[in-house]
Amino acid sequence: MNKNLLILLTSTAFGGLVSILINFYQWRVKLKHDTDEEERKQLYDEVKYYRVKFRNDENEIDCLKEEIRKLKAAQVNAAEKKGDFDE
Repeated sequence: MNKNLLILLTSTAFGGLVSILINFYQWRVKLKHDTDEEERKQLYDEVKYYRVKFRNDENEIDCLKEEIRKLKAAQVNAAEKKGDFDE
């Protein structure tokens, strides 16, 4: 009887330790997965932000180029009116 009781207690303790180890491993994998998911989401948000910023900067560059063209055209027109423009 004592031998059976000892085997039962030993197997229960071993099973408990194995269960604890498995639960710890599952917790660690889940934590790593959640961390990777958060990092992926953060990187996606950064890429999205910089794409929008790039588009806005491109639009601003286009507007500035157009303004420069208008100013140059106005300068040429003013020079032609004065007669200072040599052809």
